[in-house]
Amino acid sequence: MAFGVSDAFPNAMFLHARCAADIEETHLKDRNAVILVDSVINTGKSVLQMAQHIREINTAIQIAVVAGVVQKEAVSVRSPLHAFARERNFNLVALRLSANKYSGRGSTDTGNRLFSTVHLA
Repeated sequence: MAFGVSDAFPNAMFLHARCAADIEETHLKDRNAVILVDSVINTGKSVLQMAQHIREINTAIQIAVVAGVVQKEAVSVRSPLHAFARERNFNLVALRLSANKYSGRGSTDTGNRLFSTVHLA
């Protein structure tokens, strides 16, 4: 999914970040916007951590999140991600909103089914 978004913006820098610490100040220098791509957002915790980290580095940058599936509680009115989005220059676009819950770490069955991949080389 991230490669598809990257293909849509050929002049943009691509960074594969597994955690917020992977995003450094040099990656955001002289940038107006950043697009975070996550195939499945369950709780919103990891996306929120990345967005908060980016905000600490650059308070004015536009943050857009592109997701395949978002669990509806992650973006409910009382969720931390919703609160962050209301206060900041932040947008989230999802292909599907789901009432189902699933959580996994690292390479998950969900990721493997969605993209027929086991790992990124």
